[in-house]
Amino acid sequence: MPPEPEALPSIDRVHSKIRRSSSPKLAPYSSRLFSALSRETSSGRFIPQMDGLRFMAIAMVVLFHLNSYLMAKTSFYEHRVNGSDWLCRSALVGFHGVELFFVISGFILALPFASYRLTGGPAVNLRSYYLRRLTRLEPPYFVTLLVLTSLGVWLRPGSFWGSTGHLAASLFYAHNVVYGAPSSLLGIAWSLEIEVQFYLLVPVFTLLFAVRNTALRRSILVLSAVGMTAVQASFLNDHPRFSLSILGYLQFFLLGFLIADIFLVEWKAPPRKPLCWDILALAGWPLLFVVWQSRTLTHWLFPALVFALYCAAFRGRWASWIMSRPWITAVGGMCYSIYLIHYAVISGVGRFTKTIGASLPDPLYLMTQFILVGIAIVLICGLYFLVLEKPCMKRNWPQRVWQSAKNNISSRHPDEQPTFAD
Repeated sequence: MPPEPEALPSIDRVHSKIRRSSSPKLAPYSSRLFSALSRETSSGRFIPQMDGLRFMAIAMVVLFHLNSYLMAKTSFYEHRVNGSDWLCRSALVGFHGVELFFVISGFILALPFASYRLTGGPAVNLRSYYLRRLTRLEPPYFVTLLVLTSLGVWLRPGSFWGSTGHLAASLFYAHNVVYGAPSSLLGIAWSLEIEVQFYLLVPVFTLLFAVRNTALRRSILVLSAVGMTAVQASFLNDHPRFSLSILGYLQFFLLGFLIADIFLVEWKAPPRKPLCWDILALAGWPLLFVVWQSRTLTHWLFPALVFALYCAAFRGRWASWIMSRPWITAVGGMCYSIYLIHYAVISGVGRFTKTIGASLPDPLYLMTQFILVGIAIVLICGLYFLVLEKPCMKRNWPQRVWQSAKNNISSRHPDEQPTFAD
C-alpha cells in the first residue's frame, strides 16, 4: 500500500524517505540526484502533490507541441483523427495544460496570504514578495528570450530590426497587449504575461481571505469563477487583447485560491483517504481529454473537473502516492525550465528523430517520438534548470552575488582599505 504523505513535509524529510526506500547501494546516489534536481522553496516547505500536478501539466504541453511539430515537419504523419487515435486526439488539446499551471499558480501564491489571514501565519512583506518574484523568475526568462532572439537573428540575417519591437514588448511582458497576439520570439511567453498580471494583482485578490465566514468566503470564490466564465463566453472571445489577459483565465487562478483555502483550513493533518478519490482520479484524467474535445464542455465543465482532480491528488491514497513519486516531482519541479525551452529542444532534436518509427501507426509513432524527444527534453532542460533556474531559487542570491563581487574587487586592491566612521 502507498504510504500516507505528510501535509507539508520539508525537502530534507522527503530526501530521507528516498534514502530509506532505496536499496543501500543506490541510496546515496539517488538521494544526491533528487536533491540536485529538487526545487528550493521560499518557506522550505515542500508539497510533492503540486509538483506531481506540474508534471501532468508540462507533459500535456510538451505532447501538444511535439504533435504540432511532427504535423508540420513530416509528410508521413497524416494524423487521421478517428476513434482509435486516442493519443493523437489527446495531443491536439494538450495546450490546456497551461490552464492547469494557472490553478497551481493560484494555489502557491495564495498560500502565504491565506496562511496569514486564516491560520495566524506571518504577515507577507509585499516588498519581499515582489522582489522574490523578480529575482526568481525573470533571469531565466530574460536569458531564454535573448538567446532565442539572437539565434533567430543569426539564422535569418537582417531580421533584427524587424524584431526589436517584439523583443521590447516581450521583455516587458506586454506583447499580448501591444500586438494582440503571442510573442513571435518566444511563443509560450503569452501565458507568462498573464502570470505576471496575476502576480501584480495577488495582494488585492487575497484580501478576500479577510472574510472570516468560511462558507461566505468560498461562495464568493466560486461565484466569481463562474461569473468570469460567463463573461468570457459572452464578451471576450472576439477581443484578442482581453482574451490574452488575466480576464480570460481568472477563474483558474481563483480555483487555486479555493484549493489553498481548503488545504489550510481542512487538510491540516494527513486525512483518511477513501477509495472514491482514487476512482475519481482514475476516471477523471482520461475524462479531461474528452471534455476538451467540446468547446462548450471545455468552457463550463473543465474548471469544475480540474478542481475535483486537484482535490483527488491530495485526498486519494493512490493518487496522492503516485503524484508524490520522486522522479515525477523532480521533473515537475523543473517545469519552468522545461516550459521555457522545450519547443527549442523539440525543434533541435526532432530533426534527427522524426524518421524513427515512421512506418508505425500514428499513435505508436507519436508515442515513440514522445519517449525519444522527452528523454532529450528532461536531460537538456534538467541541465538548464541546474545551471540557470535553480541558482535563482536561492533566497537573497542577488545580495550574495553582489557581496562576492565586492570581495573579489577588494582582494584585487589589498592596499586600499575602507575607512569607517567612529
